[in-house]
This record gives sequence, C-alpha cells and structure tokens, in this order.
Amino acid sequence: MDPQLLRSIWPVFSAETREQIQAIGAKVLGLEGPSREREGDLLPSLKRLVHSLKGSAASLGLDDIEQVVHAIEDSLVPVRSEAGLPRDAVETLLRGLSGIEAAMARGDAGDVPRVDGLAALLRSLGREVAATSGGADEEQESLDFLEAALGALCSPDVPDRAGIVRGAVERARELAAGAERTGAERVVALSEAAAAGFERMVPGGDAAGLAASDIAGALVELRAALGLATDGRVERSHAPEAPRGAVAPSAQVAAAPTAPAPAAPDGRSALPTADHTVRVAVKTLDSLSLQVELLVSGRAQQTRRAEAYRALSDNTHEVMLHLERAASQLTLAGGGPALESLRSGVALMRAMQKRLLEVSREAHRDGEQLALVAQVARDDLRDLRMVPASNLLEPLRRTVREVSARLSKDVTLDLSGGDVRLDRRILDALRDPLLHLVRNAIDHGLESADERRAAGKPATGRLTVRVEPRGARIAVVVEDDGGGLSPERVRATAVRRGLLTEAAAAQLSDAQAARLVFQPGFSTREQVTATSGRGVGLDVVQATAARLQGSVDVEFWPGRGTRFTVDLPLTLAAALGLLVRSGTMVSAIPSDSVERVLRLKPEDVGTVAGRVVARVDGAQLTFLPLAEAIGMPRLPLAIDSGRVQTAALVVVGGDKVLYAIDEVVGQQEIVVRSLGRHLQGVRHLAGAAVLDDGRVVPVLNAPELVRAARPETRSNASETQRPRILVCDDALTTRFAMKALLEIAGYPVVTAADGEEAWSILERTPCQLVVSDWQMPRLDGVGLARRLKSHATLHGTPIILVTSLDSPEDRAAGLEAGADGYLVKREVERGKLLELVRQLLPA
Repeated sequence: MDPQLLRSIWPVFSAETREQIQAIGAKVLGLEGPSREREGDLLPSLKRLVHSLKGSAASLGLDDIEQVVHAIEDSLVPVRSEAGLPRDAVETLLRGLSGIEAAMARGDAGDVPRVDGLAALLRSLGREVAATSGGADEEQESLDFLEAALGALCSPDVPDRAGIVRGAVERARELAAGAERTGAERVVALSEAAAAGFERMVPGGDAAGLAASDIAGALVELRAALGLATDGRVERSHAPEAPRGAVAPSAQVAAAPTAPAPAAPDGRSALPTADHTVRVAVKTLDSLSLQVELLVSGRAQQTRRAEAYRALSDNTHEVMLHLERAASQLTLAGGGPALESLRSGVALMRAMQKRLLEVSREAHRDGEQLALVAQVARDDLRDLRMVPASNLLEPLRRTVREVSARLSKDVTLDLSGGDVRLDRRILDALRDPLLHLVRNAIDHGLESADERRAAGKPATGRLTVRVEPRGARIAVVVEDDGGGLSPERVRATAVRRGLLTEAAAAQLSDAQAARLVFQPGFSTREQVTATSGRGVGLDVVQATAARLQGSVDVEFWPGRGTRFTVDLPLTLAAALGLLVRSGTMVSAIPSDSVERVLRLKPEDVGTVAGRVVARVDGAQLTFLPLAEAIGMPRLPLAIDSGRVQTAALVVVGGDKVLYAIDEVVGQQEIVVRSLGRHLQGVRHLAGAAVLDDGRVVPVLNAPELVRAARPETRSNASETQRPRILVCDDALTTRFAMKALLEIAGYPVVTAADGEEAWSILERTPCQLVVSDWQMPRLDGVGLARRLKSHATLHGTPIILVTSLDSPEDRAAGLEAGADGYLVKREVERGKLLELVRQLLPA
C-alpha cells in the first residue's frame, strides 16, 4: 500500500485493531479448559473477530500481522467450544497477540509494524495446531472464505472487485476438485455454481445482485451437503453485510462474517437496523471539549452582563426621579425656557429606560438559553469521553498470565469495578502506571509457591485490581496477598543509593520509609530485568497521578500483602472551584475536595506532639496556613491575635486537613488549563483557570495539599529540598571519600562507578551537580561532560572534573569539554571540593 495512504488510514486501523486484540484475548482466556457451561457464542464470535482482523491487516499489506493472525485463525479451526483450549495453547495464542501489539506500537511511532521473532512465533502457533487438532477442516475454511468474499463484494465501495472474484473463484473450484476426487457430485455442482456466480459479480449492478442471491443459496446448500453447521451468516434471500474492515486487494480475501439476521414476526429473515457510529480523532475531541467548557464558562460572563444591564436600568430609574422632581420644582417656580428642554430630556430618559429593561430581559433570556444548550452539549461530550473501566482492567488478564508464566508463579487475578465509567483521558494515562503496579506485585509482591507453602499460605497467589467510585472521584486499588513491603530493605536501599543518610533513614517510621518507593529512580533491584522489582516505575505512577490531579498511597502488612491506591477525579472537564484568598493571592480549590468552610475560635487550635492541630467535631486535624503550603510568605493569621479564623476543610480519600485562609471569594465553574512542562515540578499546582472577570488564578492540587501536610512529608521536606550531587569515580576508595566529605556538609549523594552508569542515573534521578573522575572505563569524564552539555534538558547541570592530570593542557581540555570546574585529586582533601561545590550550588 502507498505509504502516504497507509499513514492516513493507520489511526483508524490502530484504534480498531487494539479493540479487537483486547476482545480476542478476553475470549481466548474464556475458552481455557473444558466447560459445559461456557457461552455458546464464545467460539464463533472469537473466530469472527480473528477473521476480521486478518482481513484488515491484509487490506493494508501488513504481512507480519496478517501471518500471525492467520496462524491464530488456523489454530482455532479444530477447537470445539465444550472442549475449550489447553493451557499451553492459550499461552501461545496470547504470545501471538502480544507480538501484534508490539508491532502496532511500532506503527504508532511511525516505524514499520513488524513482528519480532516472527518465524519462531509462527512455528509455535503451528505446533499448537499439530498438538490440538486432528487435521484442519479445509471445507469449513473454504466456505468461511467464500462467505466473507461474498460479503465484501456486496459492499458499495469495493477497492479491488476483480481481485476478490479471482480469489473466490479459485477457492470454489478447489472445493469442487476435492469433492470430485471423493465422488461427491452434489458438492461439485454447487461449488461450480458458486464459482460461476462469483464470475457474474465482476461488472456490478443489478446482475451482481442477482448473482449474489444465487451464490448465497449455493453456499447454504453446500454447508448442508457437507454436513457443516451454519451460524446464520448466509441466507438465500439476503446477501451478507460487508465486513467492517477494508477488503484485501488480492486473492487472499479475509473479512468478518456478520451476525445472524433476527427473525421478523412472520418468521422470515429480517435485516437488522444498523447502529451507525463514527470514529473521532482524540485531538479533535479534546479541542471540542475545551470549546464547550469555555462556552459553559462564558455563561457566567453572560450572567454578569445581564446583571450589569439590570443595574444600569435601576440607575436610570433614579436619574428619572431626579429629573421629574426638578421639572416639578421648575414648573412651580413659573417655568422658563429650560422647562421645555428638561421635559424633552425626561421623555428621552423614559424611552431609554424602557429599552434598557427590554435589553435586560433579552440578555437574561439569552443567558438561560445559552446555559441550557451549553449544559446539554457538555453532558453529551462528557458521555463521549466517559468509558467503562473494564477497558483498563480486562487487558490485565493477559499481562498477569504472561508475567506469572515467565516467573513460574501461580496467580489468581480478581477484577472488579469494570462498570465504573471514567474519563477516557484518565484511562489512557493510567494504562502504563497500572501495568507497572501489576508487574511489580507479581514479581516482588507475591512469593513463589514453595515460599507461600512454607509461610502457611495457599500456593496460588491472589492479586486484586479494583476501581472504586468515591463520589466525584475514583480509586484504583492494586492489592496482593504476598509478603508485604519491607521497610528495612527500603531504608537500606535509600542509604545505598544516596537518597538518605543512615541517621535520616533510621528516624523514618515504617510508613514514611514505604513512601520512599515513589522517589525517582528508586529500586531495590540491583539488576534491571524485563520484569522489574517493586519500586521501578513507581515514580511514574506518582507523577501520573499528580498530573491527573490525584495522588497515590501505599499500605502494607508484613507477611500478608501490600496495597497501592491511586486516587483520581472521575473527569478532567470543567468543575466547580472554590475561590479563596491568602494574603494577596486568590487561588481555586476544586469544590469536590472541600468538605466545608468553617470559622475557628482560638480555643479550637492547639499543639499535639509539636504539631499544630484544630479540633473539629471531636477529631484533631492538622492545621496549616494555606499560604505556607503553596510557597508564599507566611503572614500573621487572625487566630494569632485572638480573632476568629476562616479555614477550609480539604478532604481526599480518608485524609482531612484544615487550611487557614483569609476569606472565601466565591465559587464558579473553572476550566483547568495546563501550565506546560516548565511548571510540571510544582506539585501543588494542578493548572490555572481564567475567571469570568478575566483574572487568571492558580488551581491547587488538593491531593498534593493533603499529602504535603502529612507529618512524614513535612519532616522530610528539608531533606528532599537539598540539592543532590552525583559522584562518579571508578576507584571505590576515592568515590566513598568524596561521598563522605559531601554528606558531612549536608548534601545527599548518589554514586556511580563509571560514566555510563552515571548517565543512566542522571536520566532517571534529578541531580543538581556532578563530580566526576576523568579516566574511567566505558565513558570517561570528558565524554560525560560533553554528553551532559549537549542534552536538551540536562545541559544546565554543573559538572566538576576531578583527576590526577594536572597539566595546563589537560585542564584546558576539560574546561573546553564543558566542565564547570576542574580539581586535582590532592586538592579534594584540602577543602577545595566543598568550596567549588558551594560556588556552583549557591544557597
């Protein structure tokens, strides 16, 4: 296919194929093992999906994908619904689907959608055919092919009618030849009739319609003659509907058979009413959603304008009263030349007042109509964006199956909450973080079968993933019944990787230590593997949750399991915002996170264990100034001078925090706008919004406000804010000497043994300065400096080269490579290193 045409078609094909792969995987898992209670349509619907996918891939010339799907289709031919699929066959089919998904990902990135290890994958699928079948049913396959070809030719826009006809005629005559060898004369005659009918369909038009009817009848009779069950795909009086995918422009035609036509009241077959749908690009839907939200916000501006008209009309009435009083007084005084002019002015004012009243009523009526239209449009668009959580949960079945098989662990997956509907943008953003959580739970959360038996547990581990509605928010929970997260191991890892000093790690509670797994680059694994250990990717989970105006938390029970909870809003569309003022700053807090606003008396506030708390309904809640939480200078509070203090009770999940504010400015609909990548690191900001009066206000991230108020977070704030230094040296003694020197000075330090390891750390862990040896294996200090200074985002990170080379030429070469400082190793002990570090990292 023409590359330009393929690029234009690819987004639609990609979206449709991913839906089909998901459905195929679910149905394959549903067929595992024998079952008498299995749904009767499961196997036929699976075959139809595979057939459709093969046709779509063939029509685009995607040979690798087509071959894999064809092999999957062949392996399903001998399967019987009641017998199901053996475990090995299920795993092989799932590997085939994973290979297709990987190829689709390449296509999405603009590369050739090839399947890695295609030959081995096809051999694997071929072995499954040999192991599970007693010989392929060629007659069944030929009839499926002919019916799919007939459905394709009945489509009004067939790209290659002649090519499809050639393929169908060849297949029909092959069927006739096979029947002739066995003496089945009736099959021979019907096959030849079908071949002749296909040849008559080449020109199209009325003749093709008559030929299609004849072919449909011949195919039905062929099935009866061959003793094959019909699934209602072809009726004598109705040609089958064209398949949903494009049609193959070659003899290898493959398309999806249609569903059975429902029976009419008189018993005759009736064509089903089509449910028309249309695919919309996500970018277009995002733009349309934004415009509708702006339309809803514009309604507030319209209301403000109507109120201004009403106020102007009231003012006009006051002016009228003054003018009429002046005219009466002037009349009593005998009038004069000014009286007539005054009366004319009064008449004009009356007309103006009347017109203003009319404009005010029209503005109010238009505003109400605009509000109704905008609300309906918003509800419809929100419904378009809302999708069932099952789209997120069901693919996890394949992931759990593949990862548990790779790790030789027996795992039972429990999914719940699939019917909860959430914003498609949230669902798409959650896919990768949720996969991280599930893989880590299987890899390090769940023990092996022997370890579980030794601990008195069932050999099969249990993994639960559920979506829980929580009012205007949802919680995605990943829970396992494994050994639980180890705080001691986490502390040791944090110290070894330079995230904390031993003294600081020892002061952490178990709950505080557990949250270290969300630090960038944190992992208890020494080696990176295909299935990562618990901790790898968890910084991505936290970053994604923060970007979606949510949060992530971890709980664990030693020996009994671990639970990760991701708290998120149901939708990212416009929402009510509570406008509050702290000092001179007005900011918005999503109203669904504010339980109430209250006024505290001085006796309601006190100190417990060094923490300021407020008593509300018998509970002691953390009490903080909002200005301090969002990085503004702390101003004196009303309660400091014995006055009543206004406070907002912010609630996320089960956590509650009271934030002191100066006043509530109001409440209105807000559309949260992204602040761009430059402010992504400001965690307490969810974005910004434009108010109806034109002011731009920051929108606060409520989950982050609650998280930042936790005692463990506040106690570690100073530690996490210190600049982190990366020390890179292949000599262990020198490396640890510089590390100790910098840690005594109060800097967190991360170490690396050579330039390549240092670069991998820099890519995943923020460091504010690099101290590197010159001569190292793999990548030396000069090469590291050049790579650092040429990087798009890391080029501003200072680097100091420490070396035993002291010649002017070497010093010049180092500085020319981009080094910000140059030290000879003997100068390190004399304090020169700390002096240079303080120059490059000013307080």
